[in-house]
Amino acid sequence: MLNRAACVVAFFFAAPVIGAPPPAGGAAPPGIERWSRNHPEAAQELGQWVKNHPEAAEKFFEWDGHHPERSREFVTWAITHPGDNADVFVMTHKGWPIFDVIMEKHRPGADAFMTWCRRQPKAAEALMMHPRGLEWAGHHLLREYWRLEHPRQ
Repeated sequence: MLNRAACVVAFFFAAPVIGAPPPAGGAAPPGIERWSRNHPEAAQELGQWVKNHPEAAEKFFEWDGHHPERSREFVTWAITHPGDNADVFVMTHKGWPIFDVIMEKHRPGADAFMTWCRRQPKAAEALMMHPRGLEWAGHHLLREYWRLEHPRQ
């Protein structure tokens, strides 16, 4: 059973994704608002990943926004190759914009994201079934992270 504090934290990270309006400039992918409701533990873990690796998270969300088919391929690969580290994927996917920067400058965050995908494969796949779903969820998670960590004075 989850303790009360964990439930509150999960709510703060998941609630913005459930019913919030989409970020400026883009409509929510159809059905994305149900993702965190259907995968509450995964939403909480993804929120924790954002909190622990905000710069890497921002790059992943940007990448998904520009190259949703590539980010989906990476997530699928991470899930279907549980014994491989990211170097194996990088060697066969050189020259991918944004992803190269992620792997060069945000490797711990990338490794942690792969761990999340492997620990929550159904939720990760469900999120990636929505084109730019990671970007959309990410904007809400990042916005909530910054609101909680850097409240206005």
